[in-house]
Amino acid sequence: MTTWNAARAADAFALPGRVLSIEPYGSGHINDSYLVTSEGSGPRARVLMQRVNHAIFRDPFALMANVERVTAHLAGKLAGVPDARRRALRLVPLAAGGSCHSNGDGAFWRAYEFIDGARSHDVVRSPAQAREAARAFARFSRLLSDLPAPRLSVTIPHFHDTRRRFQALAEAIERDPLGRAAAARETIDGYLRREPLADVLAAALADGLLTEGIAHNDTKLNNVLLDDATGEGVCVIDLDTVMPGLFLHDFGDLVRTAATSAAEDEPDTSKVQVDPELFEALVRGAGEGRDGELTPFERQSLALSGRVITFETGSRFLTDHLLGDRYFKVHRDGHNLDRARAQLALLASLEERDEELRAAAERALTG
Repeated sequence: MTTWNAARAADAFALPGRVLSIEPYGSGHINDSYLVTSEGSGPRARVLMQRVNHAIFRDPFALMANVERVTAHLAGKLAGVPDARRRALRLVPLAAGGSCHSNGDGAFWRAYEFIDGARSHDVVRSPAQAREAARAFARFSRLLSDLPAPRLSVTIPHFHDTRRRFQALAEAIERDPLGRAAAARETIDGYLRREPLADVLAAALADGLLTEGIAHNDTKLNNVLLDDATGEGVCVIDLDTVMPGLFLHDFGDLVRTAATSAAEDEPDTSKVQVDPELFEALVRGAGEGRDGELTPFERQSLALSGRVITFETGSRFLTDHLLGDRYFKVHRDGHNLDRARAQLALLASLEERDEELRAAAERALTG
């Protein structure tokens, strides 16, 4: 997607004056993002404009209806809170009304007010960062717990259906359309051996041990903005997958990305290890953000959720590698395979240190 297309889209939004610059922004896997700077009679303004990937999000208008409801609800809950405009995303409306623009070439666009003085991080640098990220995501979950009916639309069906993700991997292995399976055999076998993880959270939900709520569903570390000066987790971003889900889905994905200092695509798998100190910080932050509102099963399954979501996400990376890198953006040959291998290494580390992690979780929640 070229900057020229983005410039055409920017004209549709109610920006405060003429556009001065449009620059590619961020490192997201799915959507294309641009930082738009404009100038009117007042100070320069910046907005984050995004092209929604409608090959993945098949109904952009239903997605944006979700985002409108969620951002409006959060704004209401944060009314009167200091610095409220930085603590939840705020949509920039179209000049003609609404929030979702199609410029006639099949692309769909939306824009958010840019949040200054805060940024996302791809790799966790300290337990304090991990704690703040977990607190922000858990607070986000708590603030949305009373979102009025109707149920949010499902923007990606079966997103955290781990059994379905594993089945997709099994089918990709069998088809092997590009002949990539042989070189990935060791990694494939590592995922196949762990098939029982595909059912544990779904079984708990079916047995009434878990209850569906509203989940972010993509709580990797770089989907929360941390304040540049204080380090506080100020704003949860990337709301495209906010829909019905489980808190353990959200916590598990945070474990996957913030309980290790290694990148999710680290090619040297010897560097991919869970850090119990980071894990404990995540649990402490989650407990604080939820104000202690964790069920007994959630409390005892925090480490388990990390294994499930690491297994699920690694399966997705491996599936995409085998099918030709159709879903996740890649920046080098074998990028998705590197991701899958890194996730498998993290999963092995989570398994090896499970007892230690469960003890750390109990300590964080009771200390």
